[in-house]
Amino acid sequence: MKEEEEEEEKKEKGYAVKDQDMVDVSDDRLNKEKSNEEDVVMKNSVDVNVDATDTCTVVEMIDPTEKLDKDLVEQLTSSMGFSLIRAQKGLLNSNGTMEGAVEWLLAHQEDADIDDPIEKVPTNSVDAKAQSYLCNQCGKILSNMANLELHANKTGHSDFQESTQAVKPLTAEEKAEKVKKIKELLAKKRAEREECEKKDNVTREKQRRFMGKEIAKTREEMEIEKRKRDAYLRKKQKEEARKERERIRAELAKDKKERAANKGKLNSRLGVDGYNPSAIQYEVGPDGKPIRSSEGDGTNAKVAKIDSRSASVKVDDCIKKISSYRAGGDGGKCLKILLAYVKNVADSDEEKFKTINMTNKAYVGRVKPFVGAKALLLAVGFSPNDSNDALKLSPDANKGLLIETKAKLEKALASY
Repeated sequence: MKEEEEEEEKKEKGYAVKDQDMVDVSDDRLNKEKSNEEDVVMKNSVDVNVDATDTCTVVEMIDPTEKLDKDLVEQLTSSMGFSLIRAQKGLLNSNGTMEGAVEWLLAHQEDADIDDPIEKVPTNSVDAKAQSYLCNQCGKILSNMANLELHANKTGHSDFQESTQAVKPLTAEEKAEKVKKIKELLAKKRAEREECEKKDNVTREKQRRFMGKEIAKTREEMEIEKRKRDAYLRKKQKEEARKERERIRAELAKDKKERAANKGKLNSRLGVDGYNPSAIQYEVGPDGKPIRSSEGDGTNAKVAKIDSRSASVKVDDCIKKISSYRAGGDGGKCLKILLAYVKNVADSDEEKFKTINMTNKAYVGRVKPFVGAKALLLAVGFSPNDSNDALKLSPDANKGLLIETKAKLEKALASY
């Protein structure tokens, strides 16, 4: 029995790991660390025999804070006010730099385990350096920061951490295979792009042809409409010309009957409105032909009057004709000058108002060109002088007619 007890004690001594720094740790923490040590031993030992006579490999556990820069720890604790555990954790998680430690602490200061004690780690994990990056979302190992950024942009992943696992470099055959796959992928993408461009070109060509047909159709419709309008205008002009010919023929037939009834004499002439009687025919004889001045004395023969209407009716007709001139207000200007002539002789008996010079600028520019203007002056009592360069008021002119004409001119000018 004693031999068996001694043998069991030797075995317990062989499996136990003595560590003076873990003396004050609680039983639960000690049991947890022992289980962790056993897991590490099982992972690192390849040929472990479960026989009780074999010995297990002991993994030495050390404090990772021993290799930290004490000056940096002092600055973080005394100058910046961080606790010792937080300062040590900041340096451990930031590659031992002051800036990285501060950034890490600011980002993790609200973590629930920020003030938990720092556990010891195996010796070989202290000197381990980050050799790659691990995507926590898909588990892919990335060799450098450029590949990490490319992976993040391509997949949208954002959760990464440093990894001590080294990315195995590709062999020459693997590189060649990868290049081949990339070329095939590029060729496929290029073919797809060319196919899409070809389809787009076909679609654009169809749209161009369709728009060309629509434009040609619209142009043709516009030309058809133009031809229709032109044909309508030509037809309208022909119809108006036909009606005008019929009217002229009717007037000629009327004149023919009038000539036959008056022994070959015609008491009407062609005016601005067609075959309408005029108020007075100046320098025209009873036969309708103009009277030439006598060669000896240079005077004109008397003008034959062929209008039997009253002077008041003649005045009304003349005012109507003058008021019909609307372009540029010429009719109103003529009425204004005539009103001045008639008002002077109607309101005053001065001799200077009884003569109108037919060569002055006002008469030539604003009275003479308009049909009915001179006829109105003749109707109220003016008549040409012997030299035919002025109009003189007859001594026996009707004063009442002058006053009546003045009122009519004022009314016509007001309503112009």
